[in-house]
Amino acid sequence: MAGEGSAEVADRVFRVRRAANGAKSVSEMDGYTVAYGQMIDPSTEETIDEVMVTRFCAPHSYTGEEAVEISCHGGVTVRQEILRVLLENGARMAGPGEFTRKAFMAGKIDLSQAEAVMDVIASDSKLSLRAAESQLQGALKTRIREISTELYSAFAVFEMLIDEPDDEDAAAMFSGNTETLNRIRGRMMEILDTYRQGRILSERMTVVICGVPNSGKSSLLNYLSGYSRAIVTDVPGTTRDTLEVMTTLGGVPVRLIDTAGIRKTSDMVEAIGVDRASGALLEADIVLWMVSCEDEDDKAQEEMISLLTELPEETKVVLLISKSDMASEDACRKQREKIDGMFSAKGVSGRISLYCEVSSLNGEGIGEIEAFVKETYDMLGTDHAQGVMLTNQRHYEHLSRALERLDECIGLSKQQASPEEPSLILRTVMEELGEITGDNVSDTLVDTIFSRFCVGK
Repeated sequence: MAGEGSAEVADRVFRVRRAANGAKSVSEMDGYTVAYGQMIDPSTEETIDEVMVTRFCAPHSYTGEEAVEISCHGGVTVRQEILRVLLENGARMAGPGEFTRKAFMAGKIDLSQAEAVMDVIASDSKLSLRAAESQLQGALKTRIREISTELYSAFAVFEMLIDEPDDEDAAAMFSGNTETLNRIRGRMMEILDTYRQGRILSERMTVVICGVPNSGKSSLLNYLSGYSRAIVTDVPGTTRDTLEVMTTLGGVPVRLIDTAGIRKTSDMVEAIGVDRASGALLEADIVLWMVSCEDEDDKAQEEMISLLTELPEETKVVLLISKSDMASEDACRKQREKIDGMFSAKGVSGRISLYCEVSSLNGEGIGEIEAFVKETYDMLGTDHAQGVMLTNQRHYEHLSRALERLDECIGLSKQQASPEEPSLILRTVMEELGEITGDNVSDTLVDTIFSRFCVGK
C-alpha cells in the first residue's frame, strides 16, 4: 500500500507480536523497520495469516509517499483474503501502473525508467531482462540528459549570435557550433543503432523452420522448444498450418515457427498451409532449411531453392542436413554437395550462411544452431553506447525525429545563415529528447503510457 494513511489502514488489520523499539502498531513503527504479527479480519477477529509488515516513510519509498509492504505465505486464497480485508478497511486497488506513475510524478524516476518497470515484468529472457534493468537504472536517461546539456550549450551560442549579429567572432562561433552539433549527432546515432538489437528483445527474432514434407521440421521444433508442440508422424504432410512457439535460442528471445512441408499438392487444406509457409519465410530473420538424406525429390528442392533466393538479402539461411543419426557421414556429405550444386546452377552459391548436420533424437547440431542465432543477434549491435540499448519504439521514434531536425540545424549552421532558424530548430530537438525522459511530456501521453501497465505496480 502507498499513500497517506497506509499505516492507519494496516493498523486495522494487523496485530503486532514483535517489532523494533517496542512498537505496538504500524503507525508507531520507525521507518524502514519490520514487524512480525498476525493479519486478521476485524469483523470476526479471525487470523488470516502470520505475516511480516515493513513500513516506509515519505519521501524515501518507491512512490515518495508513506508505504506499507505485507509479506505473507504463498497461496492464492491467502492473498485474496488479505486484499479483501484491506479493501474493506480503507484501501483501494491501484490503477494500471499507479505506483510507478506516482514515482514518476514525484521525480523518483524519469519516464524512460517508468516504462522499463513494465519491461522488467515482461522480460522472458536474460538478455531482455538485462536491457530492461539497465534502463531501469537510468542508463538511457543519463545519456539523453548529457546530450540535452550539450545541445543547450549550442543553443546558447545561437541565442548569443541573435543578440550580437555583428560580433567579429561570429564565423568562428558558427564553425565551432557546427563541430559540436556533429559530435552530438554521432552520439545520438550510437544510441539509435542499438535499436536493431533492442527491437528483437521486445518483439523477438523470427526463426522459421522450412523444408519439403517429412524432412524433420516438427521434430526440430519440439526439440528446440523443449516440449511436444507439434504432431510428429512418418506421414508426409502431417503439418498443415504454421505452428508458433515463443522460446529462447542462445539466450536470444525468438518466435520459432514450424511450417507445412512445401510441395505442389491437390489437397486444398495442405495448399493453404504451403501458402502460409511461403508467407512466413518473408517474415523470417533466420530460416532453418531442413533437408533429409532420404529425400530424392530434386524438383521439390529446386522449388525450395527458388523461394529462398527470393528472400531479402538480410535474411539468414541455414541448411540443416536432418536425421543425421539415421544417415552415414558420406550420405550427409553427398546431400550437401548436391544442394550446393543446385544453388550454384542458379548463380547464388553464397546464399547459405551455415551448414550443419542435425538430429532431433540425439541433439547433434543443436548447439551450432543456438550459437548461430546468438552470433546473428550480436552482429546487429554496436558497442551499446555505454550500456544503453533502445528497446522501446516510442523512444526510437522521438530520437529519430530529433536526429532529422538536428541534421537540418547542422546544415543551416554550416551555411552560417541567420541564427534565428537553427536556434528554433534546436529547441525542437531538445523537446523531442524531453519526450523520452518525460522532461517535456503531455498529460495525455503520460495517461497513455501508464494505461498499458497490466498491474498496479
